Amino acid sequence: MTEFTFRRVVIACDAVGENRSGIETAASLAAWWNAALRGVFVQDEALLNLAALPFARHVGASGAISEERDESTILSQFEIGARHARAALEAAARRHEVGWSFDVVRGQAVLTTLALGDDDLLVIEAMSRPFAGEFRLDSRWLQAVYHAHRPILLARNHGNRKDGVVVLVQKPGESAKRTIDAAARLALAANRRLTILLSGTGLDPDQARDGVRLVSDRLAAHCRIEQGATEVMLRRFAGDASLLVVDADPAINDAASLKQLTARCRADILFLR
Repeated sequence: MTEFTFRRVVIACDAVGENRSGIETAASLAAWWNAALRGVFVQDEALLNLAALPFARHVGASGAISEERDESTILSQFEIGARHARAALEAAARRHEVGWSFDVVRGQAVLTTLALGDDDLLVIEAMSRPFAGEFRLDSRWLQAVYHAHRPILLARNHGNRKDGVVVLVQKPGESAKRTIDAAARLALAANRRLTILLSGTGLDPDQARDGVRLVSDRLAAHCRIEQGATEVMLRRFAGDASLLVVDADPAINDAASLKQLTARCRADILFLR
């Protein structure tokens, strides 16, 4: 079994993201795992290229449309966004008492721009910040979640309330052992309750509890184990204050399956790879 571990939590920030909620999620993870925290603010080259187009206009939070924005205006907004993200990261790191660093880079919204290490856990926010009222767009980082070859946590919740850790087990053997172990250690570190959802065939509830027991007898004694259809269980147990752990190995879930899982629940999701 490949043990889930990381030494640094990296949060991807940009000019259109919410940033603060993702930073708080990343800082919490770093504290639970005794890891360092790193923020990377990406000056998106696509926005700079868009600003050079003569028909480009800016839509403000109120829905008002302003005149065109040139490159210097966009760069100024990048600087302001990076400054705010850095301040939020520093404040979160101090609250959670973890070491931190912050970088500003220019490039495309792709994972290679972030210069990630092998021991990094990446946190990506699912949605942009609201504009034109409460309207939000999917994050430009979102496709990386489904196609990446590294563990990623998809941050979707913006409230302060935190519920339990939920693990979806779809296949017996090493996949079950790995996902249960990771979820149990996260639940133990965060002092949150653990729920195991057994959705595949050949999955034994006693074996699942034994996997938790390898991490903590107390957690094993109190964890909840449910069996049933994936969609029903996700809607019931993986609510908007919980953390869902799934195996994102292509042999278990391909990109299309991961998109479906994401659509079926409102939880933050840790994609294990």
